[in-house]
Amino acid sequence: MDWLSKRSWDKEDMLYAPKRTVNNKGSRTFEHVIGSLPSKKMDRHIPYESFWGEALFYYILELDHQVVRYYPQPVEVPTTSVTKDLIIKKTAHVPDTLIFRQGSVPHLFQVKGGDTFIEQSPHLYAACMEYCRQKKWRYSIVRPKVLPKVVKDNILLIMHYRNPRPGFNMWIPEVLKKSEFFRDTTIINLAKSFISKADYRDILPVIYHLIFLGKLKFNICEPLNELSVVVLGDLAQELKQYIEMGSDD
Repeated sequence: MDWLSKRSWDKEDMLYAPKRTVNNKGSRTFEHVIGSLPSKKMDRHIPYESFWGEALFYYILELDHQVVRYYPQPVEVPTTSVTKDLIIKKTAHVPDTLIFRQGSVPHLFQVKGGDTFIEQSPHLYAACMEYCRQKKWRYSIVRPKVLPKVVKDNILLIMHYRNPRPGFNMWIPEVLKKSEFFRDTTIINLAKSFISKADYRDILPVIYHLIFLGKLKFNICEPLNELSVVVLGDLAQELKQYIEMGSDD
């Protein structure tokens, strides 16, 4: 599916508006923090119920430049269960996120944020799978907190540089030009190549910001620091495996 060429998302914005609000339900049992993050892709704040669950997952979506659009609490999935009194109960379940990724069908996710491997209730899983089958979507359960620590640390560091600072635009074209010329170079060497024009410490945040923008990439499986090697490109392919890590579809 060519989502990058889609001109308007007005229909989807209305259709997949949040079907419930985030809350602290379960906070006495599980350690989590509710909040919201400013999304450049969605041009609004995205609420989350767990920092190490939904928020971390949304960070990955923000960094994956093949993810064009994503919607929290997007749909109501009809479910049927039997109570202990053998009464059939019909309710609706709201999965966590619907993703539109370039080249793929829409992908519905349930995000689990705990340290341990938590299964989704069988009747909810079956209902979500059937819902997606009918719509020709994919469905997965994802567990961001079980990602390798180095990957999580790198994601949090990159997100720290998501906002441009004054003067960035003056240096970005030349940083990219030098990156193309040097091919494989460390962040510190790239920054110090500007030493005749600027304090290299002013160039370092520009380089990290370009990683967030998907203009430069590095080995996400190694700690990101000044000795990291950067090249032109984005992290989409590397991040895809972590979006689908632990998927059950």
